[in-house]
Amino acid sequence: MADNNILRMQPTEVSEVSAQLDALAGRVEQLLDTETPNLAVQRGARDEVSQRVATTLNAVGESFQTSARSGVTEMRETASTLRSQADDLTHLDQGFTV
Repeated sequence: MADNNILRMQPTEVSEVSAQLDALAGRVEQLLDTETPNLAVQRGARDEVSQRVATTLNAVGESFQTSARSGVTEMRETASTLRSQADDLTHLDQGFTV
């Protein structure tokens, strides 16, 4: 009977995935940098409603920016952790002889 509860890890594949994750984080960050000016809302008029709408939308835009940039940081940290684990496994395998 096959034991399907064994974790198998291919360091080269994990390294490739971590590079792809880093690239994705870079693309998201670049998109955020490019599109940030488009998230700023100018009030349409001097009335209270227009001011309130612009203030609310700008607050939502800032919150989105904060969350998205936090996500970029998390992706980079995850990629770094994956790379480190793949490197550690490679070093362990190199030291293992039968």
